Amino acid sequence: MPNTNTTMTDTILQPTSNAKPISEEPFTIAPTLTSTFEPTATPEPTAPPTFEPTVTPSPEPTNTPTAEPTATPTPVETANGAHKAPIVPSSISDPIEKCESIRKQLIANASYYDSLDNSNTHGWSFKRMKDHSQSGSYEPFRIADYGAFYVDKNVSENDKVIYLTFDCGYPSNLTEKILDTLKAHNAKANFFVTKMYLEGCPSYAKRMKEEGHLVCNHTVSHTNLLNKSVEEIAAEIFDMAEYFYQITGYEVDPYFRTPGGKCTPRLLSLVQDAGYTTVYWSIAYGDYDDDNPPEPGYVTNHFATYYHNGAIALMHNDCTSNADELDAVLTLLEKQGYRFALLSELNN
Repeated sequence: MPNTNTTMTDTILQPTSNAKPISEEPFTIAPTLTSTFEPTATPEPTAPPTFEPTVTPSPEPTNTPTAEPTATPTPVETANGAHKAPIVPSSISDPIEKCESIRKQLIANASYYDSLDNSNTHGWSFKRMKDHSQSGSYEPFRIADYGAFYVDKNVSENDKVIYLTFDCGYPSNLTEKILDTLKAHNAKANFFVTKMYLEGCPSYAKRMKEEGHLVCNHTVSHTNLLNKSVEEIAAEIFDMAEYFYQITGYEVDPYFRTPGGKCTPRLLSLVQDAGYTTVYWSIAYGDYDDDNPPEPGYVTNHFATYYHNGAIALMHNDCTSNADELDAVLTLLEKQGYRFALLSELNN
């Protein structure tokens, strides 16, 4: 997605007033354009138990789906005087009904989310390191407190891993070339897709799942979520998830990427309660501007300069340079001993 906040080269930016820089090196804001659940069948109802004639039998079982708890949950958290009822995970097996259950709970807690800080208007910011150590960040608050990641800090020196992520905001036939290259290298990737993308590329989305990749949530319309109501944010999350299930038969994987890399306590708290892990990145470059694409060789050189263990690399599916150079990038990283992992490893 075009954005005037970045260029093709490293940009020296000042961190926000409440952020503490890790070092004096420049950092970059790179905007973007969020376990796999197989649909499960509703189990067959079991026969009622047999009772002796002298015992009053229990009520016959019914086919009515398990209802959500009717008692009002006790508030467990407060912020600025606002209360949040605990989010109760749904026991409903139907993916659509499950989405609707969580959606209703989020909306019921709207006053709580609206009491949280939502003032950081910048996108995610990180600091590149040329010595192949992990990228740093200028976090306006601890994103880990909301279960979010931008790098895998638990990697071992004996296991070199990189997480390839592709943001798919808009339909693109380049996805096929990307999938073909990943398959040739037996490499796994993580795709963050919008409903707009799914409407144009449903077969690619299904192929992603069938070939072992994760397909994650990137909202319905790739809109700025900071100025949206809780109900509107919930719609961006769950309308995409429900549509994905309807067209593929798979549940979307529970990872979320905020459009533009937006990052506030209000937004991350809401996404976490929706059941998603928010994922940012530690490798990125200007591949989102169709009017100023990377020159040939730039993508490969960028990875050669900044790769590091535990990196979460952001790429866009509609960038020709990414599709053309992915084979060279994978070959480069393989020679350095890296493997390509699914985001589900972050939660291990």
